[in-house]
Amino acid sequence: MWCYWRGQKERRQTQLTSIDERLFAERMSRGRVLRLGALGAVGYIASACGGSSSSSSGTGSATGKSDHPVTLNWLTWSDHYANDQLAAVKGKTNEQGRPQLFSDNADAYLKIKQTGSQFDIVSGDALWVPKYHKDGLTESFDLSSLPVSSQLYSIARDFSFWKDGSNYMGYPFSWSTVQIYYNPKFVKTVPDSWHALLDKKYAGKISLENIPTDMMAIAGRATGAKEPYSMTTAEIADAKAWLKQFKPNVLKLASQNNEVVRALADGSAWIGITNLGTDDRVKDAGGPVVKPAYPKEGTIGFIDSEQMVKASKNKDAFARFVNAMEQASYIAQNFITNGRPLFNEKSYKMLVDQGHGDRAQRLLYNQPQKALEMTLKGPSGNEQAYTDAFNEVFGA
Repeated sequence: MWCYWRGQKERRQTQLTSIDERLFAERMSRGRVLRLGALGAVGYIASACGGSSSSSSGTGSATGKSDHPVTLNWLTWSDHYANDQLAAVKGKTNEQGRPQLFSDNADAYLKIKQTGSQFDIVSGDALWVPKYHKDGLTESFDLSSLPVSSQLYSIARDFSFWKDGSNYMGYPFSWSTVQIYYNPKFVKTVPDSWHALLDKKYAGKISLENIPTDMMAIAGRATGAKEPYSMTTAEIADAKAWLKQFKPNVLKLASQNNEVVRALADGSAWIGITNLGTDDRVKDAGGPVVKPAYPKEGTIGFIDSEQMVKASKNKDAFARFVNAMEQASYIAQNFITNGRPLFNEKSYKMLVDQGHGDRAQRLLYNQPQKALEMTLKGPSGNEQAYTDAFNEVFGA
């Protein structure tokens, strides 16, 4: 199972360069990513309301209840919360989390950059987190000031790339590799290479999330790029050529990974490219048996977090909201619902006590150190070139 991780510890310093503003307008005009404002009942843009001015420390008390109702606008993924969880946290803290969904880190970054104080919290992956911070879009905080942080695995409190002196740039949430899941009823040969996905018999039968930078990185893995998030011009051209061959086999570029799960469950997709735990989620959805496959060329992975937006007018509410949202009971249920491992060690112990230990161990919940063996998601060294290449294939 772990062979695909070997050789993944390449030295890579992602160039945290500023992304061209025209990238956002181009993405929206081509209508190929988020369809912002149309991602479910909870996803809509609203200005921050009911907040207090920020304190000099950037966070208020992590316990207790807000003196007045606060709405926290949160740019995130669908697997970072549950609606009943948001309702319970509101009752406890007087703070209402209002999620708006996104798919690609690059789009979320530009959204935060362009909207100022419109959002209070933004979720971010791995090496995107220091980019947000370096560019002045997020504010670090004292992780230990949140009592819930004591529930984390110690390794999650010590990621060097998230440290800002004695502060931390984001609250650690979950992690996963991105691999292939396939339905053996239709896929008779294990697809243990990215090139296996180019077979014409899979026309319109592959589902994956609409994350251009990461799709380019996967294409880079497939074509032998040394550093998939910092490809050379020639490597970008090779990745683009691979995507051109791959495109006819794509059923849909999904906005969230639950769409990939549904496509595998209802049989419209035979293959999915997605997170750990998809086999259980498809089974839970009443779908067929699907199996994982690990491409011999290697893959990518994420370590994600919750970040405090620097321009937020509700920074005093951040610690209290996150402290309530990240409690072990919620995280344990999130694992059962969404599959991939998380960084809350206390919730792992709860899962074992509740009879889910085998499932948690199979999905590496108790091995968070594996998260550092992945090629981590991050901004590319030439974001515009990646976007142009992707759009020339999928943006038409």
